[in-house]
Amino acid sequence: MGENCTRSKDFIKRILKTGKLIEFDETSKIILISDAHRGNGGYADSLRQNRNIYKAALGFYYENGYTLIELGDGDELWKNKDCLDIAYAYKDIFAILNKFNEKDRLYLVFGNHDIVKSNPEFMKIQEKLFEDAGYGFGREMISLYCNTKFYEGVILKFTPLGKDIIGFHGHQVDWINCDFWKESRFLVRYIWRFMEGVAGFKAPTSPANNYDKGTKIDKILEKLARKEKKILICGHTHNDIFPEPEEGLYFNDGCCVFPSAVTCIEITNGEISLVKWEIGVGKKDLLYISKSITGGPEKIQKYMDFAESL
Repeated sequence: MGENCTRSKDFIKRILKTGKLIEFDETSKIILISDAHRGNGGYADSLRQNRNIYKAALGFYYENGYTLIELGDGDELWKNKDCLDIAYAYKDIFAILNKFNEKDRLYLVFGNHDIVKSNPEFMKIQEKLFEDAGYGFGREMISLYCNTKFYEGVILKFTPLGKDIIGFHGHQVDWINCDFWKESRFLVRYIWRFMEGVAGFKAPTSPANNYDKGTKIDKILEKLARKEKKILICGHTHNDIFPEPEEGLYFNDGCCVFPSAVTCIEITNGEISLVKWEIGVGKKDLLYISKSITGGPEKIQKYMDFAESL
């Protein structure tokens, strides 16, 4: 794809052709998570407030044998020109992601905020920057990104039924963040980033900061899911969405940058669930990180049967 993004009506066909095929069944354990927006650790780093929650969730999924699928915007490469500060700020996170990768349990999808990863030349430039920094700087990130591939989407084939779930970021239906992503990146990097830090101003180009815009995109994706007669799982809008069986086919895993919460989608035992990780207060006012199910679990077969009925 090489940093090109168009709202082509055939982008689903493109994903089906170029995306990573992952087969799964009732014994598989999969976690889909997106919009971490790992930043430089400064005031404009959206993940900073949820760093420990995010790290705890990743640790749990690694220790319990899940396959991790990152559905885009893993790194904040609109606000940041390169990966140097991100690698330094999230060294421990990349160490965990490397563990997933070493077990062949990691698949990375790019979104609009990290679409530059779709260009192989980008990582070559990053390697040179890290080499110039010296002292093994950023080796965790470089080790990961030089030993994996970035996809526009993934195709999850449920082998008992032979039917597919398509996972992608979701920006493909958002013209200002797809067709004009370079212009949007410029505004975020040089204008909205500083206004956000100084006055709490939110970037209007972001569906996450504009509820009407995000809802419109979610509606487009739901309509697309019905048209394709397939379950679609996306991120991008930061709206966690979990439809009831026979009501919809479009799921959204939310994001990692809600105030004090991280949301994601789990697939286990042939079932799908929307999960929330957050900080709780226990006895003697001790803080702890908890996991709760906010949607489901529901049998995946119910949704696939609904798709067949459309």
